[in-house]
Amino acid sequence: MDNRKKLVAFLCIAVALVLLGSLGAYLVHTSGGKVKITDMTYITEDGARMSALLYVPDSVTVENPAPAIVSIHGFNNTREVQDINAVELSRRGYVVIAIDSYDHGGSSFADPRINKGIAPDMGAYAALQYLGTLPYVDAKRIGMVGHSLGGSNVQLGALRAFAKQEKNPAIIVPKIVVPTSQALIPNKEVTDMLLNKYPVNVCAVFGQFDEWANNMWQVRSGIDINMSKKAIAAMGFPGAEYGAYYAAGINKKLTREEAIATAAQGKLRVIYQPPIEHPKLHFSTVAVGYILDAFDIALKGGKETLPTTEQSWPWKQFFTGLVLVGFFLFIIPFAFLMLEIPYFKTIIQREPVAPTIIKTAKDKLVYWILFIACLLPAPFLFNWAIGYPIAIKSMNRYVATVFPLNSYFQMPCINGTVLLMLLVGAILLAIFIATYFLVMKKNNVTFANLGVKLSGVNIWKSALLAIIIFVATYCLLVISNFFFLSDARFWVFSIKTLTPIKFWILLKYLPFFLFFYLINSLLLNSFTRIRGASETKNIVLMIFSTITGLAILTILDYACLFSTGVKLFPSVPFPPPGNMTSALAGLFVWNFLFILPLAAVFARLLFRKTGSIWLGGFVNSLIVTLFSISNTVAGAGII
Repeated sequence: MDNRKKLVAFLCIAVALVLLGSLGAYLVHTSGGKVKITDMTYITEDGARMSALLYVPDSVTVENPAPAIVSIHGFNNTREVQDINAVELSRRGYVVIAIDSYDHGGSSFADPRINKGIAPDMGAYAALQYLGTLPYVDAKRIGMVGHSLGGSNVQLGALRAFAKQEKNPAIIVPKIVVPTSQALIPNKEVTDMLLNKYPVNVCAVFGQFDEWANNMWQVRSGIDINMSKKAIAAMGFPGAEYGAYYAAGINKKLTREEAIATAAQGKLRVIYQPPIEHPKLHFSTVAVGYILDAFDIALKGGKETLPTTEQSWPWKQFFTGLVLVGFFLFIIPFAFLMLEIPYFKTIIQREPVAPTIIKTAKDKLVYWILFIACLLPAPFLFNWAIGYPIAIKSMNRYVATVFPLNSYFQMPCINGTVLLMLLVGAILLAIFIATYFLVMKKNNVTFANLGVKLSGVNIWKSALLAIIIFVATYCLLVISNFFFLSDARFWVFSIKTLTPIKFWILLKYLPFFLFFYLINSLLLNSFTRIRGASETKNIVLMIFSTITGLAILTILDYACLFSTGVKLFPSVPFPPPGNMTSALAGLFVWNFLFILPLAAVFARLLFRKTGSIWLGGFVNSLIVTLFSISNTVAGAGII
């Protein structure tokens, strides 16, 4: 009974964290109720279903129209990533629309009957025009900000608007465009047209250590972008000082007052450079301050509603982080309580003793040789398997990968993960089988010692229980989203609710995650775990066995990046000749470093409780598949 009370207490804490975090995030998100946020979906002129969040401050009226901002996320992200901008801008009186770009989040592909489904701005233009229809928006004071791919989208959307306005004066055009973590439009002709032909202010924010410096700007490192051809085209001269205000084509630094006058003419140029890497732009008060500064100058005549340093978005990250903690904390106590139900109690069997025994120096040597051998496949295969999985249907842009997408495997960023799991899982299983026959079997180890043996009925019960655990945990996300417009998120780590079609996508990818996480559960509990070692030591060993290889890869890569400006492994080996940047693959490592330790802990706790690998393998498969696809771009099929 005491144990049950502890489980109930942990369950209550988990739910409380979700509710408290959701409420806190909502209060920050709405600036204490002073900003109305509408979760909206509408059909654009590209024939796409667009999902967006519209932020309207209560100070805004038809009689007092406000400046407005289109805010767009990067590749493989969703509208929630732009909370950092939306919160700060809306609390300062801007109307903001944060969209899910086409192919992402809750938005669909463009209609193939319209321009063959190609819409390179991916909804930026449509969002700009929508803002212009709102009676409480000053249509002459609209800006656009986008991160990474979104930085390209806002530039292309702006260009589309200016080109259309030449034939139709009613078309809304932006006063300022702020691409972040993105070069000025990759196409030189387009760059010249946007920057030199049309009156639009352009302020770029690009990190000193951004992993895409070479890929986007064709320079060695982020610190050199002011000497790139693209920057020279934008500024009109080489070597612009970072953070300084300039008028287009004039190599003379402006005062803030002069910058305001220049912005009124649509000729302001600034390149801001915070000392950060690509994903840190989602988590930088310095970068946000630059964005606020640019919009205040261009859209408010330099007037600051609040100082740019006064920012509340970190509190939203804190509270959605609590939701994330509560989400994962809920899983184990709920599972243990469900195992008290007589129907599921038959799953439980005595935990087998660990087959790995270390008594001699030879035993220790063999253990660590095998431990290290199991670390090697993931880092050595990682960049090759992941590649540069750019597949953007709306842009008709595809980069070759080892595991290309198709109508079944329609998520390019997940395909590489699946390939990696299949290969690493197969290699680890082969090592395990060899060790079993060469070492373990001689020590009288049987399948009963490995936690594999379980009746067919109880395997099915384990699968059913895993589904119940998944559904119950998923309901926490539904509650958080429905009542508080919140998801479970901290920096780049996030889980959110799925659109109906993405449940089908989850089921399509689930078997491959199941393959890996059953092997993972087997190896951790019967290979890594040492007989006689403390539970804490075994769990630590399990965590290190899952992430050490990838952690070393990441440490080496980023140590080199911060010391030299270039990653140690700057390109991926596929497609040949290996000139595709590893920047995107490098970002995916962070998600592995986050989820693998959690999965290891779940695998261990559920094995200790049930005495078998099955429940832990099933639960991890469902949760990690959700984690992987909930914020992921689709490049084929139907969404």
